Amino acid sequence: MALRHKSAQKRHRQSLKRRMINRSRKSTIKTFTKKALAAVNGTDDLAAAQSKAESLIDKAAKGSTLHKNTAARKKSRLAKAINKARAAQEGAQQG
Repeated sequence: MALRHKSAQKRHRQSLKRRMINRSRKSTIKTFTKKALAAVNGTDDLAAAQSKAESLIDKAAKGSTLHKNTAARKKSRLAKAINKARAAQEGAQQG
């Protein structure tokens, strides 16, 4: 890509930095989401894990990393998956 103007070169550098920050935040969200789902079966504190994951999602939506509707969808799916896993676990204990 031929970036001949100084402003275009600077903008390109900024976009590369921003891309790396966004990738890092998205990766962290995925990691903590998996930890929250694992906490249902494990001994970890489920409420704290879910709260941390949702907090990271909210912070990403506050900036420009995630769209607000995407963030809401991720939080909803996380809660739904946790509730489903918890119900399955309780059903296995009763039956």
